[in-house]
Amino acid sequence: MSSSITTSTTAGSVSSSSYMGQYTGITSDTIDQLLQSDEARKTVIQNKITKINTKSQAWTDIGTRLGNLSKKLDVLQDESTYGTKKVTSSDDASATISGTADSMEGSYDLVIKQLATASKVTGGVVKKSDGTTASTKEALGYSGKLTITNGATDGSDTPLTIDIDVKDTDSLKDIANAINNAKDPSDKEGTKSAGLKATIVNNQLVVTSEEMGDRKITIGGDLKDSLGFSDDVVKTSRGQSAKFTLDGIDMTRNSNSPTDVIDGVTLNFKKADSSKTITLGLTNDTDKELSAVKDFVDQYNSVMSFLGDKMDVGDPSQEDNTTGALAGDSTIISLQSNLQSMVLSGASVNGVSASTLGLSVDRNGTLSLDETKFKAQLAKDPNSVKDFFFKDTSNKYSTEKTGTGYTADFKSMIDRYTSTKSGSEGVIALRKSSYQSEIKDYNKQIETITEQIATKRARYVTMFTNLDTAIGNLQSQFSYFQSQNSSSSNS
Repeated sequence: MSSSITTSTTAGSVSSSSYMGQYTGITSDTIDQLLQSDEARKTVIQNKITKINTKSQAWTDIGTRLGNLSKKLDVLQDESTYGTKKVTSSDDASATISGTADSMEGSYDLVIKQLATASKVTGGVVKKSDGTTASTKEALGYSGKLTITNGATDGSDTPLTIDIDVKDTDSLKDIANAINNAKDPSDKEGTKSAGLKATIVNNQLVVTSEEMGDRKITIGGDLKDSLGFSDDVVKTSRGQSAKFTLDGIDMTRNSNSPTDVIDGVTLNFKKADSSKTITLGLTNDTDKELSAVKDFVDQYNSVMSFLGDKMDVGDPSQEDNTTGALAGDSTIISLQSNLQSMVLSGASVNGVSASTLGLSVDRNGTLSLDETKFKAQLAKDPNSVKDFFFKDTSNKYSTEKTGTGYTADFKSMIDRYTSTKSGSEGVIALRKSSYQSEIKDYNKQIETITEQIATKRARYVTMFTNLDTAIGNLQSQFSYFQSQNSSSSNS
């Protein structure tokens, strides 16, 4: 007979190495059969754990889909989703146009006669105080002041003068950085730039006004000559204003990107040609808003379809019926109901509501969008459409966006299920925590049963081994008596 359990005994004449089952026929397989009911208890509990894990994963997947739905609502809260413009230009290389949410649609004829340029002063080659050539990072050995005045443009503002204090350890690069970092001395808060830009070309300082137009830049101070700005070498280039006509009206601006010609519109000049008329167009672009709402509709339907699958009870009349992981769960039924009640809700804003925007739900609970109605409402009152979805009420110092409207209410409802913030966990996090607690308890039960099985197995092994030993001893003694009796009879 075979056996997988080996025991060691010292019973009578039976060998100290004895195999259980040698006389009784009881093997480890027999013991396994005796322990089947205990193993079955473990299997029942393990099946419960598997079922709970399936439910937990289902809620994880629901949380992911709700999170994606919330992201679609975020897009509908984003300022950049609304009021975008389609722009056209008959010559992109010469000029373009751009607009804000508030800019009006229009078509404009532009002729660029002259581009705006900035005034510039170029000094001579700068050498060290000992007359030798220095790299831009070497100390020059000069100490004193360099004074720069950025003149007014056509008398429209006050000239600005800055003093650069130079130390003998400063390099040409240090001086250029000091000019670039200089602040307007008239600004009490010290945050406004002096409006000057310094670069280094061939060891020569080049100072440019950041404001375009006809500005006179003058260089003074006791280091004027030492830093290459002596009158005999300095080169001055005066800036000029942009000159153009828009729809036949002559204009000048000290910028190639004026923002004050048309309300909410920026013109961008690239090339001047007084003989060419450039046609610029600006129209409302509803594609972005439409795409954002369609994405929301698709994600909502995806969530509802997934919930339906998890709630499906199948066909109970079939022997092999399969039900959804969360069939009969009152929490998921409540979630589905809340989503259904939210999707067509929202306070009306100037007559704009979910229904007037073309949102509707059919008898199967599928959400759809009437694009014609949506575009018509956008064309009629785009700002009310925006405010219906979300009106930002955030404090300018706040780090979190707050607001009112359809998306704010919808996201608040979703957050009650998906929140993972400590102390304000959502329904899903609490449910999954409850599942983990159940699994922990079940695992403890399995550990207890496993220990009980191990104890029983050891007891059975000892008991049946001892039984085999006893039978072996009896058989040995019986054989001995038989042999003695046979010897007596023969004598």
